[in-house]
Amino acid sequence: MESIIKNIELMCTPYTKELLIKYVSLQYEEDADCSDESLKTELLWLYENNELDRLILAEYLNSDAVKMTIANKVQTIW
Repeated sequence: MESIIKNIELMCTPYTKELLIKYVSLQYEEDADCSDESLKTELLWLYENNELDRLILAEYLNSDAVKMTIANKVQTIW
């Protein structure tokens, strides 16, 4: 599986690339490197460290529904 991940072309896996961009944007904020090479390195690291679930969490945290829910809860508190 590792060799498959190393050889993935991200232009052929747009959903995976999108998840990786969301993940690195959350993880590294303004220092995020969204180049294909960096994203592939991050994907391989996540795989090797059994952390691929972080991609799903990043998607969840970036979702508009979650942002609206948080905003509504903050408004309710104030």
